[in-house]
Amino acid sequence: MALVTVPYNEPKLEITNEAKGQSELIENRPLLALDVGDARIGVAISENRILAHPLCTIKRRTTKADISTIAQLVATHDPTRLVVGLPLRWDGQISIQGQKIRDFATQLAKLVPAEIVFWDERLTTVEAERLMIANKTRRKKKKQKVDQIAAALILEDYIEQFQLDTPTID
Repeated sequence: MALVTVPYNEPKLEITNEAKGQSELIENRPLLALDVGDARIGVAISENRILAHPLCTIKRRTTKADISTIAQLVATHDPTRLVVGLPLRWDGQISIQGQKIRDFATQLAKLVPAEIVFWDERLTTVEAERLMIANKTRRKKKKQKVDQIAAALILEDYIEQFQLDTPTID
């Protein structure tokens, strides 16, 4: 598969599970990940390109307000890239929700200078819920945290793929 990128002001949408190459290693700027849902957007960050951690949850209002909030996060954290979870069907095709997310990301790409990359996010919310159950997270906290934990899982998967593709020096 080819890398999925939506460059600033030039939306081009493809899907991948392959992280970018060597230039990624040189960049010192963080990565942000988004788990976009109908009610909430989970946000995660990786400042060191090794670990991802939950950052915040944005309660959805309007597309314009949501994009404005994300643009503020981008201005604050100055990420190289936004990794956006894209739900695919089991056959690899884009789901209805996935198309909504692509449309949202296309609008977002017009307002933020960071590159936008889509990443297969199948079952990340389910995995986030399982982690929260295993950690005995209270029900009220689960609702507040599940989306940002899912975003962290998306970002960890992205980072892990990059690390696997990065040559080592012996």
